[in-house]
Amino acid sequence: MDNKSIAGILYETADLLEIDGADSFRIRSYRNAAEAIEAHPQQISDLIAEPKQVLAISGIGKGMLENLKEMMSQGKLSLHAELLTKYRPSMLQLLKVQGLGPKTISSIWSAYQVSDLEGVEQLAREGKIRILPRLGEKHEQKLLKAIEDYRRIAGRFLLDVAEKQAEKIAEHLRDYPGVEKATPAGSLRRGRETVGDLDILVTGPACCDDAERQKLIDHIIKLPGLMEIIARGENKVSFRMRGGMQVDVRFLSPDSFGSAMQYFTGSKAHNVALRQRALKMGYTLSEYSLSRLDDQQVVASKSEQDIYEALNLDYIPPEMRENLGEIDAAEKHTLPALITQQDIRGDVHMHTVETDGRNTIEEMAEAARERGYQYMAITDHSKNLAFANGLDDAGQSSTSGRFARQTTQSMAFASSQASKLTFLPMARLIFPTPCSNRWTWSSPACTHTSISLPKK
Repeated sequence: MDNKSIAGILYETADLLEIDGADSFRIRSYRNAAEAIEAHPQQISDLIAEPKQVLAISGIGKGMLENLKEMMSQGKLSLHAELLTKYRPSMLQLLKVQGLGPKTISSIWSAYQVSDLEGVEQLAREGKIRILPRLGEKHEQKLLKAIEDYRRIAGRFLLDVAEKQAEKIAEHLRDYPGVEKATPAGSLRRGRETVGDLDILVTGPACCDDAERQKLIDHIIKLPGLMEIIARGENKVSFRMRGGMQVDVRFLSPDSFGSAMQYFTGSKAHNVALRQRALKMGYTLSEYSLSRLDDQQVVASKSEQDIYEALNLDYIPPEMRENLGEIDAAEKHTLPALITQQDIRGDVHMHTVETDGRNTIEEMAEAARERGYQYMAITDHSKNLAFANGLDDAGQSSTSGRFARQTTQSMAFASSQASKLTFLPMARLIFPTPCSNRWTWSSPACTHTSISLPKK
């Protein structure tokens, strides 16, 4: 049994223990062990005969060592098998649905022995969820909406999740000798809110030799978190990561890297429009090059900038490639400039250690100065968010003096104190008007509670 298989069993055991209502410390111990084993460079099967070496791995204690010994000798973990028998594998999918926590799933199972998404949806439509303890009609309606949302975005991942995964994979690729570039493409590069499959383009000497490419693929397969190889070819390897994300890694020669980057970045609508423009100009555009139609002579291929220039267009940033008028704007030299990190002049949403932040007012002000900000605003939580240490009227008053002193010392930029002035469900303010008079302004509206109220 290899490390990936061991980690998979431990991850599933942690999820099933959560459904079973086990102690949070015990659940975390299984997840920590899974993460450590998944990332460990040596196979546990090679170390298990030397327990001290296994115990030296962070996250592995004596109890977990016994679990590993059992998996090595039996090919399974008895606790994992018992929980699967008790709760069914389909319950793991239910945990991914908003509003279906471990306790709710356990309650549904106890009452109806239903453990799959379709069964839970049917129960909700029949009005059988609302009669369970701590639930009700509103929860039932929310659950139906959550199942609908889950199905709609199933197989897609939020941008920040995809970005972290892509950087992890790209870093693993760059560690290999002969890899010069490893760059994400597709909807991630265009900055879309959600990402389906992850495309990563790789180039360098290691991609130009058959034997070296196969060695590079062997290196990729060692990536922590890789669960399944879907396809392995000469110029591409596809695999699935833990969590379900499919990744396609393509190996390219430096001569065609630019045209491949343009092609695989998309969007499809943008590429279709660009190819039509190329045809009208006597060219053909593909993932390999921009070439002349008459003699197939390559016009541009090494960089995206060369391709757009050859088509008499300004370079179009990936974030604009949606066929929403960007090609006409690039032809007329009227493309708008994208906002960059350097354009940010200040921050108007900042929390401190007075509520749920990690830094003091003074540290926040110093960080703002270092970034060259022109203004900042401290916007700690108000008293209705007790779980976030929200400040009551007295707390707001006590921090005002410290804030005023810091403002006096920080004449290089404008600063102000605000609060998340909360509107209660009946549109009542959380602070009385006299209290709010001391603030320079109230921070931008942020929804924290009562998020399921009707529009009217």
